[in-house]
Amino acid sequence: LRGHALIWHEHLPAGVERLSTTADWRRFVAPHISEVAGRYREAIFEWDVVNEAIEPYDDGADFMRRTPFYAMLGPDYVAEAFRLAAEAAPSARLYLNDDHLYYAEDWQERRRTGTLRLLERLITAGVPIHGFGMQCHLDTRFRFDERIFRRFLQRLEDFGLTVAVTELDVTEAPNARGRSLSERRRRAAAEVKKVLSVALDSSALAGVVTWGLSDDDSWLRRRAADTTDNQGLPYDDAYRPTPMRDTLASLFASTRTRHPT
Repeated sequence: LRGHALIWHEHLPAGVERLSTTADWRRFVAPHISEVAGRYREAIFEWDVVNEAIEPYDDGADFMRRTPFYAMLGPDYVAEAFRLAAEAAPSARLYLNDDHLYYAEDWQERRRTGTLRLLERLITAGVPIHGFGMQCHLDTRFRFDERIFRRFLQRLEDFGLTVAVTELDVTEAPNARGRSLSERRRRAAAEVKKVLSVALDSSALAGVVTWGLSDDDSWLRRRAADTTDNQGLPYDDAYRPTPMRDTLASLFASTRTRHPT
């Protein structure tokens, strides 16, 4: 079982936006991490400890997202969260998790830069981090360059980290006009194959998790008015296999790379 996530800037309790001191961290956030990670230490073998810490367009020199956690401890909140998680669940593998890192868009290159800088700081400081999670919310509207993605994966390998695809799905609905349902599903499957076949070549890849199973309850359908019929998961509304499911099965069966367990 993977745990997701101990620290995230969304869906916080009311009043958190007013917290901004080290004392607030010690009173509210630190006990939360210790309590939750400790409670499930025998059941959860991997944790996404910090989720979505990077946001270059928050205009910080460190490329980190300005959140209540950042307000309390500054950039050190990430390292502190990992240390607390390691103390509470010493057998768990601990991941930093983030998104928008695989396409050849300038704004994603900025996110890759910020991510690698943060990981380098954590590893240099001896923080107990074992892996990096890529959300892989794919999108048929963006440009993919295999060389750029391979270079990023190699940097993660060079850090000695394992890699997990943690939230795999495809946004295709805003770009679906005039296409049949079957064609849309094939395009979603092709997007997965394009990106995941490169990821599977990495010896650091340790797992793949889809963000849901059926399109019937996909979060993408609730995200915007133009994605209410999105076709981006391995099973359709009636839980019948889609081309994406077949693509995943084929990729897993054909990979020759030895992956960590």
